[in-house]
Amino acid sequence: MRFMQTAAAAAIASAFFCGSAFAASPTVTLYGIVNTGLTYTHQKTAPGKSTDTVQMDSGNYLGSRFGLKGEEKITDTTSVGFILENGFSSDTGTGSDDNRIFGREASLYAKNTNFGTLRFGRLTQLSGSTGSSSIMGGKFSALSTGWGIVYGHNAVFAGKFGRFDNVINYSTPTWNGFDLHLQYSGGIDMKSETPTGRENTGSTTRNGAIGARYMKGAFSTIGVVDTYHYANTQDDAGYTANLSVAYDFNVAKVFLAGQYFKDMRYLGKAAINDTVSGASVFGNSTAKDGWGINLGATAPAFGGKFYAAVGYMDADHSDDTAGKLKRYTVSLGYDYSLSKRTLVYAGAGYMHDKYDDFAATTVGSAYNYGVTAGLVHKF
Repeated sequence: MRFMQTAAAAAIASAFFCGSAFAASPTVTLYGIVNTGLTYTHQKTAPGKSTDTVQMDSGNYLGSRFGLKGEEKITDTTSVGFILENGFSSDTGTGSDDNRIFGREASLYAKNTNFGTLRFGRLTQLSGSTGSSSIMGGKFSALSTGWGIVYGHNAVFAGKFGRFDNVINYSTPTWNGFDLHLQYSGGIDMKSETPTGRENTGSTTRNGAIGARYMKGAFSTIGVVDTYHYANTQDDAGYTANLSVAYDFNVAKVFLAGQYFKDMRYLGKAAINDTVSGASVFGNSTAKDGWGINLGATAPAFGGKFYAAVGYMDADHSDDTAGKLKRYTVSLGYDYSLSKRTLVYAGAGYMHDKYDDFAATTVGSAYNYGVTAGLVHKF
């Protein structure tokens, strides 16, 4: 078996690096985004109990970041490169992604025009919204994973929608608008699961995914199936099946996205009610079955772009009928470019949860709504 693995690795390496024997001068780029805004939120979790919050936010529209990326052409068909990207909150200066130095991405890749791209390191999952390895995001739905209070498809879907450690990712070249993507993580969050977690064992949560895209002309469709094998448990693995279709009518681009999920512990957005979102009630320690749908559109207007989306989710406890959540979302947004590198944005969102078959002390529903506006500068 070890000989076969070594031979397979050698075959892949030779396929990627065959070609003319030359190396072009490498290029290294410093880049980044700073996004700061203000958000007002009204949240009602019980009759007569509500909160109003006004706060400065970072990264609602795009996550604030800075990074380094470089690439060297090894042959006439093959390049090797890296991406090191740090995330931070511009309102406080603190680091994001659990204060990792390069928490948004830390990857090394080899790219061949004939055989595709191999990536290794900390990468965004296929169903995420940013990074070099995600294939969903703004191509999957009108508002992607949202602008904070302006909710995207993840608010009615299950999953992490984030970045994983120890990832191997492969993507094919594009053939007539079609490409295929495979990804595996041997431990999605080794920082939180260390020191007891060991990579590629039952002591860590592992993730595998396969995705495909077809994008040609005005039509596009994206599908991703992924699975989570949870750490330190005999519980069934969770999985999601995601599919979207979009069509650009020139006056507007319309998106329809849906997801089926089973035995999933993670919701894209936790329940609004604190009791329901508790880990052992309907939080990250309980498996859930259900489905979600998101319908949205984007349209150019007044020199900028309008965004609109509505969503619905129906989720139940996996083990029994106790505990049901139905969710409705409505979102509107607008952005306007002041220059090639600077833009302003504003948006509003509404989310309504309805709860059933929980404890008698749990109220029947909760909701929140809010508005946000901010400034983005790219460098």
